[in-house]
Amino acid sequence: MDYLFHGVIQVFQPVTLVYLIMGVLGGVIFGAIPGLTVALGVTLMLPFTYSMTTGQSISMLMGIYVGGISGGLVASVLLNIPGTPASLVTTFDGAPMARQGRAAQALSLGVFASLIGGIISAAALCMIAPQLAKVALMFGSWEYFAMGIMGLSVVVALSSKNMIKGFISVIIGMLIAMIGLDPISAIPRFTFGFWQLNAGCDQLATLMGLFALSEVLSQINGVHQSREIREVGKVKLLPQKQDVAGKLRQFLSGSVIGTVVGILPGVGQATASLLSYNQARQTSKDPDSFGKGNPDGIIASESANNACCGGALIPMLTLGIPGDQVTAILIGGLVIHGLQPGPLLFTTSGDIVGTVFVSYIVSCVAMYFIMLLLMKVLIKVLKVPMNYLLPIILVMCMIGAFTSNNRIFDCWVLLLVGLMSYILTKCEFPLAPLVLGYVLGPTIETNLSLAIIASKGSILPLASRPIALGLLLMGLAMLLWPTIKSVIQKQKRKNL
Repeated sequence: MDYLFHGVIQVFQPVTLVYLIMGVLGGVIFGAIPGLTVALGVTLMLPFTYSMTTGQSISMLMGIYVGGISGGLVASVLLNIPGTPASLVTTFDGAPMARQGRAAQALSLGVFASLIGGIISAAALCMIAPQLAKVALMFGSWEYFAMGIMGLSVVVALSSKNMIKGFISVIIGMLIAMIGLDPISAIPRFTFGFWQLNAGCDQLATLMGLFALSEVLSQINGVHQSREIREVGKVKLLPQKQDVAGKLRQFLSGSVIGTVVGILPGVGQATASLLSYNQARQTSKDPDSFGKGNPDGIIASESANNACCGGALIPMLTLGIPGDQVTAILIGGLVIHGLQPGPLLFTTSGDIVGTVFVSYIVSCVAMYFIMLLLMKVLIKVLKVPMNYLLPIILVMCMIGAFTSNNRIFDCWVLLLVGLMSYILTKCEFPLAPLVLGYVLGPTIETNLSLAIIASKGSILPLASRPIALGLLLMGLAMLLWPTIKSVIQKQKRKNL
């Protein structure tokens, strides 16, 4: 309650609320336009947070996060194109409902499901995060090292069908993070004679290159593609009673699945939506209607992908491990303001923790009213050609990279990292492991070095740390599980 009290004081200030609403509106627009991801929106706004207070910055970024995940619903229903990867599953039943003339019903139900999922995950965030932080306060260097390894293991195992490519992406991300002075010995590494790299690659320029520039390059081929938008009737502020009657189980199961999946580092909203959709279909009395315009499909997808946001904030706040790509960028936003996510954040900066809690809850409510009241505007936004948007985004990237340290060198970092990210994406290397490797690399390296120094070069003390061993074993199990699963499936086929 203390966290929430401090959060209310921080968020419910006129200027902060304006920034939060602007963030939600901007996030919804980014989510509604196919090709513009939530990660891109959050990354582009990071340079603008320099002049804000920490509370204002967090509120705006949280608004973009919530609004962006929810905004993907619009394009999924009206264009049959997911506005964001999180809304991919929504197209399964949203687009058929639109073809049947029920677009308004699909949009109203989807936004309502997003609100329910967000509120339930917010409750989980407020209850679980402080308790988990108390446990995490017992962590030492070995435990943080093991936690980082486990986080990377989960991402490698679940983010790509090709585990080898996922592992390579992690290594590339960690190598980028190692550029600069060694955190323990202060020896330059991978600087190649450029003194500007002694401090490492600028975090803002690197993140913008990974997400924004690579996204611009990926969208260039489709700038002249036309979009056929279906007609939408009046979207009501509340869904009709017959649409939600008897569907409490679907709302709750989707929200719980999304929250649990969000807590797992690097899994993401798309996986949560798919798991929730499959669960809803398997437990439905009419599973054959899924994919043909069943409202339960929209409820399952939208409640899960929004609940995943609250779940992803839990490991970010308590352990400093991002739950998805967007929370990886949010960590960068906190670091910019001199804050380091982790258990100590709850003891040293309780007002910041409360700001995250309250701004997330308020963003969910603001998202609901903004999307329904401005639905006609959002539909018109879908008609904006990409050949107008992409140059603006590129200019914003360059300005943001330059203003970080007022030097052109960071613009070159942006271009090189963006080009590398684009090439890796085209070669089907997953981006999530690379980003997590870049974010978690310093944590893993620093804590491993400190642990070995404290034990005078021996790793034997690890055997006396049950939590660290447990986390490493969990990571190993996650890495081996896909292989074990494929072997079991092959054995079953042989037996048949």
